[in-house]
Amino acid sequence: MSSPDLDAAYRATAYVVEMPGGERISLRCGGPSADLDRHLQGLGVVEWAFVTACNPRSKRLDDAVNALRMARLDEVLRDRRLPSLTGSGVPDAAGWPPEPSRLVLGIGEADAIDLGRLFDQNAILVGVRGHAARLVWIAHHPTEEGCVTGA
Repeated sequence: MSSPDLDAAYRATAYVVEMPGGERISLRCGGPSADLDRHLQGLGVVEWAFVTACNPRSKRLDDAVNALRMARLDEVLRDRRLPSLTGSGVPDAAGWPPEPSRLVLGIGEADAIDLGRLFDQNAILVGVRGHAARLVWIAHHPTEEGCVTGA
């Protein structure tokens, strides 16, 4: 589960999605997005999740390792035939760099949680067209380690 400080940090982040055509849409925990809903409707998508493979369990890794982890996330998404859009988690406060991320289209919450767990993430942002984005914390067992290594 989350600590109050970690929860506040996730909530004080803009989850920015790069849409086809160059438009950038900023999502927030607890907030709806008419712009995203419009795009999703045009794509025939109802459910989505915003996921990263970077900085597992909020432990900063160097850019090269994070790039390898993101390449692995992209590979998993291709293997599962899950389309995605490029994004980044951009904190409001200084001190933590933007995290490369993906808006995964057409993924249900349970599968999105499994994906977040695979990449050892604390939380993911999930949504359903027409509803507010929700922050979902991912439970980890004390001895559980992610399936994806930093190398």
